[in-house]
Amino acid sequence: MLQGGAIFLVELADVMNEVTIRQAGKADVGILSAVGKNTFIETFGHLYDAGDLEKFLVKNHSIAAYAALLDDDRVLIWIAESQQGECVGYCVAGPCGLPVPDMPASSGELSRLYLAKKFQKAGVGSALLEHALEFLKRNFSHIYLSVYAENYKAQALYRRNGFEKILDYFYMVGDHKDPEWIMELKQ
Repeated sequence: MLQGGAIFLVELADVMNEVTIRQAGKADVGILSAVGKNTFIETFGHLYDAGDLEKFLVKNHSIAAYAALLDDDRVLIWIAESQQGECVGYCVAGPCGLPVPDMPASSGELSRLYLAKKFQKAGVGSALLEHALEFLKRNFSHIYLSVYAENYKAQALYRRNGFEKILDYFYMVGDHKDPEWIMELKQ
């Protein structure tokens, strides 16, 4: 079993006083599915036709998809919650599934970092990333992620944390090919 993480608090400026980061459990599959769908639609929904978006959401953000992630003891999911108990975002880390040429077998991936827009730029994304990186560094020799080629805010966050672009590829959203970057942690 891989080594997990602890709970910690992050002070926020204007959004709220505290957000708690905790490890997700099986009881969280419904909220992970809902927040995953909502944040993806909020951020990227305008890019796709309804059919492609629906295929993607069913495949990647169903309750069954999150149950499968939580059943995999190599994967950890962290949830960011407000003091009111609202899930404001989450991240997923585990073995790398990206098409990286000559990738070492012991490679890990930050596969999702989703955050509601109203909580962006408040330190929550950085806190989730920090938590995931602690886990990934303890359990994997190389760390990768993919990011939409036009998601400049996310790219900046990843660069600030030591990631560098190593290649371009296409990520499928339904039948739509999204231009993405694969980034590798260099620190």
